[in-house]
Amino acid sequence: MKHLLLVLLLLAAGPAFAQGENNNWNFSTNLGLQFLPSGPVFRPSAMPVPSESSSTISDANGQELFYTDGVKVWDRMGQRMTNACATCDGAAAVLAGNTSSAQGALIVQRPGSTTHYYIFVTDCQENLYRGGLTYTEVDMTLRGGLGGITDVQNVRLPTPVANSNGPITEGVVGMQHVNRRDAWVVVHGRNDSFYSFLVTSAGISSAPVVSRSGSPNNRLSFMKFSPSGRQLARCGGWGSDVELFDFDGATGIISNGQTLAPANSDLIVNNVEFSPDGNKLYVQESLIKTSSTFELFLNQYDLRAGSTAAIRSSKLFVAEPPATVSIYLGPDGRIYTSAAPHLGVIDRPNRRGTAAGYRAVGVPHLNTNGCIALQNLVRPQPPALDYMVETACAGSVIEFTPYEVPTGTGALTWTFHDPRTGQTDSVQATTVRRAYPTAGTFDVTLSTTSRGQYYRFPRTVVISPLPTVTLSTNTVALCAGTTLLSIPTPPLGSTVRWSDGSSGVNIQVDKPGKYWVEVHNYQGCVSTDTAVAVACKVPNVITPNNDGQNDTFHPQGLRAGTWNLDVFNRWGRLVYHQDGYDNRWDAAGLADGTYFFRLANPASGQQFKGHVEVVR
Repeated sequence: MKHLLLVLLLLAAGPAFAQGENNNWNFSTNLGLQFLPSGPVFRPSAMPVPSESSSTISDANGQELFYTDGVKVWDRMGQRMTNACATCDGAAAVLAGNTSSAQGALIVQRPGSTTHYYIFVTDCQENLYRGGLTYTEVDMTLRGGLGGITDVQNVRLPTPVANSNGPITEGVVGMQHVNRRDAWVVVHGRNDSFYSFLVTSAGISSAPVVSRSGSPNNRLSFMKFSPSGRQLARCGGWGSDVELFDFDGATGIISNGQTLAPANSDLIVNNVEFSPDGNKLYVQESLIKTSSTFELFLNQYDLRAGSTAAIRSSKLFVAEPPATVSIYLGPDGRIYTSAAPHLGVIDRPNRRGTAAGYRAVGVPHLNTNGCIALQNLVRPQPPALDYMVETACAGSVIEFTPYEVPTGTGALTWTFHDPRTGQTDSVQATTVRRAYPTAGTFDVTLSTTSRGQYYRFPRTVVISPLPTVTLSTNTVALCAGTTLLSIPTPPLGSTVRWSDGSSGVNIQVDKPGKYWVEVHNYQGCVSTDTAVAVACKVPNVITPNNDGQNDTFHPQGLRAGTWNLDVFNRWGRLVYHQDGYDNRWDAAGLADGTYFFRLANPASGQQFKGHVEVVR
């Protein structure tokens, strides 16, 4: 089966935001994730216990630099980062955050620098939020290039005090400025206010941009920016509503709050996340059944529906995942969920409802050990070349087309390269369709000129293999009650779905009709096989008198040539045998009487036994 996948490309006048910073995650008891061109794989982590705060930063090439749980900081070697400046004490650094602060850590690269970073952390509910928002500086030139903490440590940022217990909720989120250099760091007050701090090459603004919008909130703030940076979604845990805001990436102002889901004391709204195209909002909800039991739902809103009421009405069910707290958009365009005991994944998050393709086991051999937070980084402005490719599988046809071509852009040239064969070909066109019949890693480069400057955008296209699915037979003869239809056990991480909704490796077939099975592998690719069940009618008498009627033993519903026939007399002696029986046995040379038959299908293992009377 061929699938047409649309690749949207955004060509902008400014420089591209590098793609590797989000390629490594650390999130649980010695567990992490590394995103490779072939897909995400398990990697060890020094983080000793699950934390509600987690942020990992890598360089532009995807090389991990350091990570934090809001209290401790580890370098890429898994060693505790120390206070390493010339006047520092050399002790292991301790940040002013808390591992119980939900989404409470954020690493931000200092604009204009390739070596300096800020770690922002928030205090937690258990501490009555008293610590507020603080930041600490990391200098990657210290400790021989492994990085160290400077003398800028746990600096408190000013936020208006909402009440005596603390100025802001748990949670901090970041978005790149529209100038593609600076960044905004946003927290929520324990009221109806947001505080946006501007981070530039000169440092961090001392006074935040204050925006009053939406409903008051005094506990938690799970917040996510849309990939475009134009919207911000927020929820707040137990009894929280779900809100959507507009964000101005030039001014830091948050406005036009819309309530997509009103507060409900029977719900815990754990987290939110946008689809890669920004058109869908995913919301993780837990319905409180008793004091210790919950029913979990992963739902989706269509943000293109129109009015607030229309968006509310667009709510669709996606899945009932295991215990889930964090959901985060990965660099591969999939959304990952911190589900116990495995890391779940939404393979095609741009699609509606269950078509988004949730899988409870997103990465084979990875047990998340109850992880809570996955990742939290500054979300970049849309890059200069944005591939909005969903899961690409063998047999796909990919359409490469510009999302927007600025005025003054020259002709577009697409160059395709297959590293396995060395074959390269180029096409000059705005839109190109290209078939990828086999799995592998391929190169594509878009080149053009704009305002007198030459642009070249190389990218990698990963085509995943299709799973193998082979039914035990493609024709089921219902001659003796039910028949078992089965497939081989698929590899770990695969999911199975039969036409009756079951998910095992076999089903019982008891009615004529068409049956099918789908196998999804962990890359999100699917293969299907079908079988047809037919009712068979085996005669119990034949009259081989050459009158053209009932002269031979001819079972109805069995395909000739696929069954072996054995016929025995009443003393059990074999009197006839044919492999690939062709419906021509007429008891030639045998006396009238009762005979016993056995039909066997060597492909499926089916056997039917009975007797037949020969009457002339």
